[in-house]
Amino acid sequence: MLDARARTPLGSKLVSDDFAALTTIVVGESASKKRVDVLARQVIVWVAPEKKSKHANSNPGRAEIDLRWFLKQLGSEDVTHLLVEGGGEINASFLRQGLAHRIVFFYAPKIIGGREARKAVAGNGVKNMNNAIRLREVEWRKLGADLLLTARVS
Repeated sequence: MLDARARTPLGSKLVSDDFAALTTIVVGESASKKRVDVLARQVIVWVAPEKKSKHANSNPGRAEIDLRWFLKQLGSEDVTHLLVEGGGEINASFLRQGLAHRIVFFYAPKIIGGREARKAVAGNGVKNMNNAIRLREVEWRKLGADLLLTARVS
């Protein structure tokens, strides 16, 4: 679990169920030491260096874990595959840093929109179509009323 500011609720199942001792939470180096110490009593905690974000001006005070460091740590633990089921910001970070190889999107016949709606990919987006992230080997599948898109990131 990536949690740059160590804000994972201490009563959540993630840190209190029978598997908590096997759970790893990765926090940023600027996370509250007191909070990190409390989490470390329940789960494994890795303190990651933080990446200086080019987008810090648009989101001041936002810690961003150095994802390359994180992936190297996983590699040292013999992890060779990673499923990122993140929110819009973490998804944007993996894509922006060129660390996503494959994407999967599910589309349901529902519209939830709105300014405050959760986004699959957040961040600052792109200013023009030339900077858009290109997908290749795109496959669509119908799953009941839903659609599944899988593709490789170029």
